[in-house]
Amino acid sequence: MKSLSPVDPVFRKRFTQMTPEIKYSFTEEQLVAIERVFSSNPWTRNHPLDMRIAIPIPGMKFYMVLLAGSESRAKERLRAAKSLYPIWTPSNIIFLIVFAITLSLCSFSTFLFIANLFPSHPNFSSSPTSIPWIFEQSECEYTGRTWSEGKCWDKEHNSMF
Repeated sequence: MKSLSPVDPVFRKRFTQMTPEIKYSFTEEQLVAIERVFSSNPWTRNHPLDMRIAIPIPGMKFYMVLLAGSESRAKERLRAAKSLYPIWTPSNIIFLIVFAITLSLCSFSTFLFIANLFPSHPNFSSSPTSIPWIFEQSECEYTGRTWSEGKCWDKEHNSMF
């Protein structure tokens, strides 16, 4: 055997963990075949959505992987995966709750920001109106309104009131 330096990182890691007598017993063809199997791992194929993020949390090594694409696994394998990797674990539930709260707050904040960019009534015009429950000039002027013709007038009346 001439070359013992595999290129695939997963294969290289597994290869270095082997005992020397097993490692040196492989022929060149066997090494090529094994490396081909490692490199054809479905996890290394391109997915339409492939996000791998290392999150720097002091004192912890934390990462997040999000893969999405068309499902190509057999039904038996899907059933086995459901029992091996259940979705409703305590940590997953906490993550989903925190994610839902964060998404809701961000969506609400974005909606308010966008709503404030566009006035709800661009053709708003002031429509003065009399206030029927104020009968005295002093009370009218105290509330910041105008006394005229024996009535209290509000010049900032909003028609949506």
